Amino acid sequence: MAEDHEPSPTAGGAETEIALDHEVTQGEIFRDMLRHMMAPFLIGMIFGSIWQLNVMPRMEWLVPNPVHGSFAIYLLISPLMYKLLVGNEMSRASEYTMGFAVTACVLSMAWMFQGASVYCGAYIPAIAWLWISSYWLQFDFPPFRYGLWHGIGVNVGAFGGSVLSFIYI
Repeated sequence: MAEDHEPSPTAGGAETEIALDHEVTQGEIFRDMLRHMMAPFLIGMIFGSIWQLNVMPRMEWLVPNPVHGSFAIYLLISPLMYKLLVGNEMSRASEYTMGFAVTACVLSMAWMFQGASVYCGAYIPAIAWLWISSYWLQFDFPPFRYGLWHGIGVNVGAFGGSVLSFIYI
């Protein structure tokens, strides 16, 4: 593996390190795509399907819907998801949880309105999630931003999972 830093002399004779850019490989992009795109999406699909099949038939109202349920379950296990998906030190798991909670609160409010909820809660976030995922895969971010990204993925997955389970199961 090539060195990331190369010493360079300065005017005073001391050596400093200059970081060299390294090229992102296809394997790294694929691994990050699985961790930051597909895992939150699939977790949201599973939670949304479970909520649709087990909770919604017993409810008289449409709230909390499968997306709300997915957000609540994921919020409870977010420190574990942080460790599995982001892998940084656990002292920063609260930042990840806060980023996820911000996304969950905003999108939960969008899901409260029945007429516009499909547009504001599903279609627009799905387009934003695809754009963010295609652009953010090439960078490393703080845990808060990963929480935002994963929250949108759980939202899109929960909606898709609940619709598919409603139709096919």
